[in-house]
Amino acid sequence: MNFLIDTNVVSEATRLQPSAVVLGRVGAPHGVQGWVKVTSYTEPAAGIADYPQWTLVHGQQSRQVRILDSKRAGQNLAVRLEGIDTMDAARLLTGAEIQVDRSDLPATGPHEHYLHDLLGLEAVNREGVALGRVDEFLEMPAHPVMVLRDGKLERLVPMVPERLVAVDLEAGRVTVDWHPDD
Repeated sequence: MNFLIDTNVVSEATRLQPSAVVLGRVGAPHGVQGWVKVTSYTEPAAGIADYPQWTLVHGQQSRQVRILDSKRAGQNLAVRLEGIDTMDAARLLTGAEIQVDRSDLPATGPHEHYLHDLLGLEAVNREGVALGRVDEFLEMPAHPVMVLRDGKLERLVPMVPERLVAVDLEAGRVTVDWHPDD
């Protein structure tokens, strides 16, 4: 199974608006002409620039922006946004989540899923033992980790092919190869 967006941030805004998908986060200004660095959660990372319009969410505020240009900036991507043409204006965007509507994402292929779509699903192991609900994903150096919560109990399950057995979106269930005591 393939997972097309490795999102380690699931914000309160996306919990309240299930159609919003977080694709990245705005970083520091890049230069003096309003460019900003972007941390992308898409695969490949530069794919975030393929979405011409973003919703930037910072605290309780949101605004629509259009991408005018993008380029590599070291390990990150830098983008120039419409209406942002000074370092001071760019600085005000630092920390904002980059969101798009779920309907703007390309369709998935067979055995492919967006991590966002797994949020809230019931997780069970091969024997059918309930392990909790998929609450979030953590981006770790080797691979994403699925966080399952069952009340106060938290389980961390590596998102690797040998651990993920099946995803049934219609039934609202993900099956993993994981022992309840792990």
